Amino acid sequence: MNIATIFGIVAGIFVLCAATYSATDSAQVFINGPGLAIVLGGTIAATFICYPLREVMRVMGLFVTAFTAEELPIGDYIKDIVKISKNVASKGEEHLEKSLKNMENEFLRDGLQMLIDGYSKKELEEILNNRIQQYHDQESNAAGIYRTMAALSPAFGIIGTLIGLIAMMQTMGDDITRIGPAMATALTTTLYGALFANMIYMPIATKVERRVEERTILMCVIRDGILFIKDKTPAPIVLDKLKGYLPPRKWSSIATS
Repeated sequence: MNIATIFGIVAGIFVLCAATYSATDSAQVFINGPGLAIVLGGTIAATFICYPLREVMRVMGLFVTAFTAEELPIGDYIKDIVKISKNVASKGEEHLEKSLKNMENEFLRDGLQMLIDGYSKKELEEILNNRIQQYHDQESNAAGIYRTMAALSPAFGIIGTLIGLIAMMQTMGDDITRIGPAMATALTTTLYGALFANMIYMPIATKVERRVEERTILMCVIRDGILFIKDKTPAPIVLDKLKGYLPPRKWSSIATS
């Protein structure tokens, strides 16, 4: 996560907290432990009912990475593929086997290994397309879980408020002066539900979706590059075709000598 992103998040939270603090004489009213437990506990419990345990636990691990993930260096991969294309044209596919161990990207490494093993173009395209589709579907489900949590959170906020109102009515008696403070406490659960939905769950879902789309584009770049290498397409043509996956403003950054 770059400095500008961190600054934006901190500045936004500061403005929100400052506005909230200035809106009341006592910020203590916004602290409601039982209400927080109802919203968080209810949302998590309902999510576990909606989805398999293992899938939810895996998605929970995306919480930190969703905020720390940086933009994928697709341009660097395009340059690497063009370089590989040149090497294959001059030294043959057998030369690739020595460099496979140093490749960190598993999708690229597996694709090139299949190329070396003599898979036909049709087989390569079918296998790589299937892996791209499987990845996209599986990771899109992760964003779907966070969107489900975003839908559930406000509902449990309202449930918490109803519980608070019921408790207030039961204990109020003839003391009308207790209505205001008790009502304010009850309404904080609705606030928690809306806050978690719009400041945590929905942003994470959007971030995960963008990450999935970005990685899917990278996988498509690798797939097309491997198929171009299989067809022995000249490196300059490989570069020009793969550039189409990037916005025009980034084309100059992947110019190769």
